[in-house]
Amino acid sequence: MTKTPRSAPRLAATLGLWLLLAPLAHAAPAMDRASIDAQYQRDRSACAGKQDPSSREACLREAGAVRQDALRGKIGDNTTPGDWRRNALARCQAHQDAFDRSQCERRMMGEGQAQGSVEGGGLLREITTTIEPAAPGTVTAPK
Repeated sequence: MTKTPRSAPRLAATLGLWLLLAPLAHAAPAMDRASIDAQYQRDRSACAGKQDPSSREACLREAGAVRQDALRGKIGDNTTPGDWRRNALARCQAHQDAFDRSQCERRMMGEGQAQGSVEGGGLLREITTTIEPAAPGTVTAPK
């Protein structure tokens, strides 16, 4: 009979808790204490459902560590919605043409339609712009 190392259940418990707590890591950096405590209670409840005592113990330790980090402001990537907006608009700088760049910026600011999700692998943003044809005899510069 092969014995499983004692650290294997702890590793599995830690990994499971990490997956469970991942949404907290991406939360807004300015969480208040009540939100942190509420998340901690949810995490403890999730740990209570573990059958293996060592897994439950590791889960509770990890939940406490995450709570402490959140209270110290060390959870999250410390970005703000303003940072996200600047990053989205900076991506539009890849368009050399001013019209294309302005259309990109409009999409990033929420105009048009969006389909898909980040979780699903991508978000497709679409905007429809009507361009009046040039008057007959008008010469337009090639792109």
